[in-house]
Amino acid sequence: MKIGILGSGSVGQTLGRALVEKGHSVRIGTRDPLKLESWRAEVGAAASVGSPAECVQWAELIVLAVHGTAVEAVLESAGVPHFSGKIVVDVSDPLDFSGGRPGLFVGTTDSLGERVQRWLPDAKVVKALNTVLAAVMVNPGLTGGDPDMFIAGNDADAKLVVGGLLESFGWPVIDMGDIESARWLEALSLLWVVHSHRTGKIHHAFKLVGK
Repeated sequence: MKIGILGSGSVGQTLGRALVEKGHSVRIGTRDPLKLESWRAEVGAAASVGSPAECVQWAELIVLAVHGTAVEAVLESAGVPHFSGKIVVDVSDPLDFSGGRPGLFVGTTDSLGERVQRWLPDAKVVKALNTVLAAVMVNPGLTGGDPDMFIAGNDADAKLVVGGLLESFGWPVIDMGDIESARWLEALSLLWVVHSHRTGKIHHAFKLVGK
Protein backbone atom coordinates (compact mmCIF):
# COMPACT_ATOMS: atom_id res chain seq x y z
CA MET A 1 0.00 0.00 0.00
CA LYS A 2 0.85 3.67 -0.18
CA ILE A 3 0.92 4.67 3.48
CA GLY A 4 1.13 8.25 4.68
CA ILE A 5 2.32 9.16 8.15
CA LEU A 6 1.45 12.44 9.84
CA GLY A 7 4.15 12.95 12.44
CA SER A 8 7.92 13.04 12.01
CA GLY A 9 8.99 12.03 15.53
CA SER A 10 10.21 8.65 16.77
CA VAL A 11 6.83 6.96 16.20
CA GLY A 12 6.48 8.16 12.62
CA GLN A 13 10.07 7.30 11.73
CA THR A 14 9.92 3.87 13.40
CA LEU A 15 6.66 2.90 11.71
CA GLY A 16 7.77 4.33 8.38
CA ARG A 17 10.97 2.27 8.42
CA ALA A 18 9.09 -0.90 9.38
CA LEU A 19 6.40 -0.40 6.72
CA VAL A 20 9.01 0.02 3.99
CA GLU A 21 10.70 -3.17 5.18
CA LYS A 22 7.30 -4.91 4.77
CA GLY A 23 7.09 -3.79 1.14
CA HIS A 24 4.92 -0.66 1.43
CA SER A 25 5.64 2.80 0.05
CA VAL A 26 5.72 5.45 2.78
CA ARG A 27 5.48 9.22 2.76
CA ILE A 28 5.82 11.25 5.96
CA GLY A 29 3.92 14.53 6.07
CA THR A 30 5.76 17.24 7.97
CA ARG A 31 6.29 21.00 8.13
CA ASP A 32 10.03 20.41 8.58
CA PRO A 33 11.26 18.13 5.75
CA LEU A 34 14.94 18.85 6.50
CA LYS A 35 14.50 17.01 9.79
CA LEU A 36 13.93 13.78 7.85
CA GLU A 37 16.79 13.92 5.32
CA SER A 38 18.90 11.30 7.09
CA TRP A 39 15.85 9.09 7.71
CA ARG A 40 14.86 9.18 4.05
CA ALA A 41 18.42 8.40 2.94
CA GLU A 42 18.58 5.48 5.38
CA VAL A 43 15.20 3.96 4.46
CA GLY A 44 15.64 4.23 0.70
CA ALA A 45 13.68 4.91 -2.45
CA ALA A 46 10.35 3.65 -1.10
CA ALA A 47 10.35 6.48 1.47
CA SER A 48 9.51 10.09 0.73
CA VAL A 49 8.66 13.30 2.56
CA GLY A 50 6.09 15.98 1.77
CA SER A 51 3.69 18.44 3.31
CA PRO A 52 0.80 17.07 5.39
CA ALA A 53 -1.64 17.80 2.54
CA GLU A 54 0.59 16.10 -0.07
CA CYS A 55 1.01 13.12 2.21
CA VAL A 56 -2.71 12.56 2.74
CA GLN A 57 -3.66 13.14 -0.90
CA TRP A 58 -1.06 10.58 -2.02
CA ALA A 59 -1.78 7.88 0.55
CA GLU A 60 -4.28 5.03 0.61
CA LEU A 61 -3.95 4.68 4.39
CA ILE A 62 -2.82 7.33 6.88
CA VAL A 63 -1.14 6.89 10.26
CA LEU A 64 -1.80 9.75 12.69
CA ALA A 65 1.24 9.89 14.98
CA VAL A 66 1.36 13.36 16.56
CA HIS A 67 0.93 14.71 20.08
CA GLY A 68 -2.68 14.65 21.17
CA THR A 69 -2.87 18.40 21.62
CA ALA A 70 -1.79 18.93 18.00
CA VAL A 71 -4.17 16.47 16.33
CA GLU A 72 -6.94 18.85 15.28
CA ALA A 73 -4.54 21.43 13.84
CA VAL A 74 -2.63 18.75 11.92
CA LEU A 75 -5.81 17.33 10.41
CA GLU A 76 -6.92 20.81 9.35
CA SER A 77 -3.53 21.57 7.81
CA ALA A 78 -3.69 18.33 5.82
CA GLY A 79 -7.16 19.18 4.52
CA VAL A 80 -10.14 17.28 5.93
CA PRO A 81 -11.64 16.46 2.48
CA HIS A 82 -8.42 14.63 1.54
CA PHE A 83 -9.16 11.94 4.14
CA SER A 84 -12.48 10.96 2.59
CA GLY A 85 -12.90 7.21 2.23
CA LYS A 86 -9.45 6.45 3.64
CA ILE A 87 -8.36 4.42 6.66
CA VAL A 88 -6.81 6.51 9.43
CA VAL A 89 -4.81 4.68 12.11
CA ASP A 90 -4.97 6.88 15.19
CA VAL A 91 -1.85 6.33 17.30
CA SER A 92 -2.25 9.58 19.27
CA ASP A 93 -3.15 9.92 22.95
CA PRO A 94 -4.76 12.76 24.94
CA LEU A 95 -1.97 12.84 27.52
CA ASP A 96 -1.87 15.85 29.80
CA PHE A 97 1.01 16.64 32.17
CA SER A 98 0.01 20.23 32.90
CA GLY A 99 -1.02 19.41 36.47
CA GLY A 100 2.37 17.93 37.31
CA ARG A 101 1.07 14.35 37.20
CA PRO A 102 0.09 12.15 34.23
CA GLY A 103 -3.50 12.64 33.11
CA LEU A 104 -5.81 12.80 30.10
CA PHE A 105 -7.39 15.94 28.68
CA VAL A 106 -10.41 13.90 27.55
CA GLY A 107 -11.77 10.61 28.83
CA THR A 108 -14.61 8.49 30.23
CA THR A 109 -17.40 10.16 28.24
CA ASP A 110 -15.37 10.92 25.11
CA SER A 111 -11.96 10.15 23.62
CA LEU A 112 -9.44 11.58 21.22
CA GLY A 113 -10.17 8.68 18.88
CA GLU A 114 -13.85 9.63 18.78
CA ARG A 115 -12.93 13.25 18.17
CA VAL A 116 -10.75 12.23 15.24
CA GLN A 117 -13.68 10.31 13.77
CA ARG A 118 -15.94 13.34 14.20
CA TRP A 119 -13.35 15.66 12.67
CA LEU A 120 -12.98 13.22 9.75
CA PRO A 121 -16.58 12.02 9.25
CA ASP A 122 -15.86 10.42 5.86
CA ALA A 123 -12.74 8.54 6.99
CA LYS A 124 -12.49 5.13 8.64
CA VAL A 125 -10.68 5.71 11.94
CA VAL A 126 -9.04 2.80 13.77
CA LYS A 127 -7.43 3.35 17.16
CA ALA A 128 -4.26 1.27 17.51
CA LEU A 129 -0.63 1.27 18.70
CA ASN A 130 -1.35 3.99 21.27
CA THR A 131 -0.55 1.82 24.29
CA VAL A 132 3.18 1.29 23.70
CA LEU A 133 6.39 3.21 23.11
CA ALA A 134 7.76 3.52 19.57
CA ALA A 135 10.59 1.10 20.37
CA VAL A 136 8.05 -1.67 21.10
CA MET A 137 5.72 -1.09 18.14
CA VAL A 138 7.55 -3.48 15.81
CA ASN A 139 8.52 -7.06 16.77
CA PRO A 140 7.36 -6.54 20.37
CA GLY A 141 8.63 -9.75 21.96
CA LEU A 142 9.11 -8.98 25.65
CA THR A 143 10.13 -10.92 28.72
CA GLY A 144 7.07 -12.82 29.92
CA GLY A 145 5.51 -13.52 26.52
CA ASP A 146 4.10 -11.78 23.49
CA PRO A 147 1.85 -8.79 24.34
CA ASP A 148 -1.47 -8.03 22.63
CA MET A 149 -2.50 -5.01 20.60
CA PHE A 150 -6.00 -3.66 21.18
CA ILE A 151 -7.84 -1.83 18.40
CA ALA A 152 -11.15 -0.02 18.09
CA GLY A 153 -13.09 1.44 15.16
CA ASN A 154 -16.47 1.55 13.46
CA ASP A 155 -15.55 -0.04 10.11
CA ALA A 156 -15.00 -3.81 10.16
CA ASP A 157 -13.11 -3.92 6.86
CA ALA A 158 -10.78 -1.11 7.95
CA LYS A 159 -10.00 -3.03 11.15
CA LEU A 160 -9.12 -6.11 9.09
CA VAL A 161 -6.62 -4.07 7.05
CA VAL A 162 -5.08 -2.49 10.16
CA GLY A 163 -5.06 -5.86 11.91
CA GLY A 164 -3.08 -7.31 9.02
CA LEU A 165 -0.46 -4.57 9.31
CA LEU A 166 -0.18 -5.11 13.05
CA GLU A 167 0.17 -8.87 12.62
CA SER A 168 2.99 -8.25 10.14
CA PHE A 169 4.71 -6.33 12.96
CA GLY A 170 4.34 -9.35 15.26
CA TRP A 171 1.22 -8.37 17.22
CA PRO A 172 -1.71 -10.60 18.17
CA VAL A 173 -4.70 -8.28 17.66
CA ILE A 174 -7.77 -7.96 19.89
CA ASP A 175 -10.74 -6.02 18.48
CA MET A 176 -12.44 -4.03 21.26
CA GLY A 177 -15.41 -2.91 19.16
CA ASP A 178 -16.40 0.49 17.84
CA ILE A 179 -14.49 3.74 18.16
CA GLU A 180 -16.12 4.48 21.54
CA SER A 181 -13.75 1.90 23.02
CA ALA A 182 -10.91 4.30 22.26
CA ARG A 183 -11.82 5.76 25.68
CA TRP A 184 -10.46 2.65 27.35
CA LEU A 185 -7.46 2.23 25.05
CA GLU A 186 -6.43 5.80 25.86
CA ALA A 187 -6.92 5.10 29.56
CA LEU A 188 -4.71 2.02 29.11
CA SER A 189 -2.06 4.27 27.65
CA LEU A 190 -2.21 6.40 30.79
CA LEU A 191 -1.72 3.24 32.87
CA TRP A 192 1.39 2.53 30.77
CA VAL A 193 2.70 6.03 31.54
CA VAL A 194 1.99 5.76 35.28
CA HIS A 195 3.85 2.45 35.48
CA SER A 196 6.75 3.96 33.55
CA HIS A 197 6.92 6.96 35.90
CA ARG A 198 6.88 4.72 38.97
CA THR A 199 9.46 2.21 37.76
CA GLY A 200 11.58 4.06 35.20
CA LYS A 201 10.88 1.28 32.71
CA ILE A 202 9.78 1.96 29.14
CA HIS A 203 9.75 -1.43 27.41
CA HIS A 204 6.45 -2.88 28.58
CA ALA A 205 3.05 -3.68 27.07
CA PHE A 206 -0.22 -5.39 27.98
CA LYS A 207 -1.58 -8.89 27.42
CA LEU A 208 -5.11 -10.23 27.89
CA VAL A 209 -5.06 -13.67 29.48
CA GLY A 210 -7.77 -16.11 30.46
CA LYS A 211 -8.91 -19.75 30.24
